[in-house]
Order: sequence, then structure tokens, then C-alpha cells
Amino acid sequence: MTLLKKTKLGKMFLFYRGREMNKSRRFLHMLRKNFKKKRAKTYSSPEVRPVKGCILKCDLGVLLEHTGLYIGQGKIVGLNRHSQIRIEDEKSFFPPGTNPNSHRIYAACYGNTTELLFSSAAARRARKKVNHETPYNVLFNNCHRFTAGCITGNFENDVVSFSQLEDVIFAHQEELCKKRSWWIWLKNFILRKPAPEPANTFNWRPVKFK
Repeated sequence: MTLLKKTKLGKMFLFYRGREMNKSRRFLHMLRKNFKKKRAKTYSSPEVRPVKGCILKCDLGVLLEHTGLYIGQGKIVGLNRHSQIRIEDEKSFFPPGTNPNSHRIYAACYGNTTELLFSSAAARRARKKVNHETPYNVLFNNCHRFTAGCITGNFENDVVSFSQLEDVIFAHQEELCKKRSWWIWLKNFILRKPAPEPANTFNWRPVKFK
């Protein structure tokens, strides 16, 4: 080990080995977190109409999901396994090998309500990335990392799993929920009605595109 530290080649070897070990630790930590974490509930009804900037997912199996951003007019932007950021529709959003007719697409909603979480800024970020390519890695650079980047503006984030993406959505849901109109704010101010407490969860609702 001492000899490795003294040579340039040895230092490079230790650097890359350390980086790979860090990736492995991150992945194992993510797996443990996925199994321990209480996940946001997915409801089978009622259906919601997607709006520009809302966050979408489709379930691919046990603990497997694909996510993306809705940009309006039936178009969804997501990172696929071919390292391409593409515009998809409600059918092609599902990865090859899955049956769109037997699965649903869901949108993230505020608290336990059907109020969609969305951001026009997230939609703009997603659209700007269309036709870009980024090295896809199912563990370290996947669709969830891309979706988190659309929400936060940081595409170099540490999100590597659906569970971590849910953490990002929850952390930003107050910003993503529809803003109350000024007259409701004024009414509550005059009546000295306290502002509602922030929701302690969010949920997924099935989407109806047409």
C-alpha cells in the first residue's frame, strides 16, 4: 500500500478504486433505504388530467419504476436506457418489454389530495434537454436522476433511486403545489385564519391523457 501511494500509477489506482468503492457504498445504502423507507402511496383512483411540469411515473414491477416530466400536449420527457433524452407519448413512455395496456401512468399529487404537483420551470428544463445524450447507468445515472434534475435545476445531483426521487419531490412539494390566489390569502389574513400546516406526505394518482 505504501509503494502504491508513492508512485503516480499507484495513486491513480487508489483514486479509481476509492471512487468505485464509494459508488458501491452509495448503492448499498440506497438499497437499504429503499427497503426501510415508507413510500408515497399510489392510488388506483380517481384519475387526474396532467398539466405541464407535473411529475410522472410508471410501475414496471416490484420496486421498479420509470419517471419523467410532462411538458404538455401528451408529451413526456425522460432519459431512456440508450442514453437518450427523448419526447415520448403515453405508450412509448413505457420501456421496451412492458405492456402499456396493462399498466398505468401516475402523477405526483400534494398531500393526500388530487392536487397535482407541477412546475413550469421543470417543464422548461426538461424541454431544453430533449435530444441531448448522457451516459446511462441503471445504478448511477438513470431516469430518476434526470427527473430530479428537472425539478431542482441540478442535473449533477446524487439521486440514483426512485426512493431518493420521492425525497426530492417531498422536499419541494410546497413549491410545486398550486399557489393560492391573493384574495384567499387576504381573506385568511382579515379573518386571522392561520396558514395550513405543510402536508407530511404526497401521493401518486393515475393519469388520464384524453
